[in-house]
Amino acid sequence: MGLIVLVAIGGILGWLASIICETEDGQDILLNIAVALVGALGCGGLTNPGPLQVGVSPWALLAAVIGGMALLTGLAILRRTVLR
Repeated sequence: MGLIVLVAIGGILGWLASIICETEDGQDILLNIAVALVGALGCGGLTNPGPLQVGVSPWALLAAVIGGMALLTGLAILRRTVLR
């Protein structure tokens, strides 16, 4: 159940980031969702005290949000400085 929660958090963060950044290209939206998903799963999975199949602690949820946002911010900075 916890794994599903972390996947949902990552997907929602990526979708919100695509709205905030006003990306109109479908590939950018999918990239934002994928990056936020990786950040949420990585940080949430590392900070959860038990297995993800059982549940997720509040600290793991907070870490998932922070990890997803951090990777999305890094991607936005990379796009602005290197790619354009």
